[in-house]
Amino acid sequence: MKPLILPLLLLSLAYSHIGVAQTCKPNIAPDAPNNRYRLSAEGTAFDKQTGLVWMRCALGQTWAGNTCTGTVREYTWQGALQAAESTVFAGRSDWRLPNQKELQSLVEWRCAAPAINLTAFPNTPSYRHWSSSPVAYNNYYAWFVYFYYGYGSWDYKNGNYAVRLVRSGQ
Repeated sequence: MKPLILPLLLLSLAYSHIGVAQTCKPNIAPDAPNNRYRLSAEGTAFDKQTGLVWMRCALGQTWAGNTCTGTVREYTWQGALQAAESTVFAGRSDWRLPNQKELQSLVEWRCAAPAINLTAFPNTPSYRHWSSSPVAYNNYYAWFVYFYYGYGSWDYKNGNYAVRLVRSGQ
């Protein structure tokens, strides 16, 4: 039995980030404080800093009055663009996939797992979320934001990632 202990310990350390609750550094001022957002009962968040209106839940989740419930749906990049085009939410049909800069603006840098304001965006998964921004020098890639740590990067457009939609403000 003893030979199994070390491999099991190493395996548990390798996957220790799974299911971890958000942690924030309290001695660092927030990038996205609660007062930055005007929250609506219909499941949207108006960002006073950028003037954008965000869906508080990722696609696949349902707004339940005070939180997001259900399972996040993942899309290829093309699928994400199509889903945005066909989404009607909170009485609006002008939702779109945010560009990289817009999506990156949601990152709360003092937090991880996920790196986002959980009051404005409850139950946000620490997944990669697609942006609408293709990589300029390679047509096979597009940009995403990885909300576990908040960094942006790019990957093949055929990867399956989460989606959070946005629209222009009032």
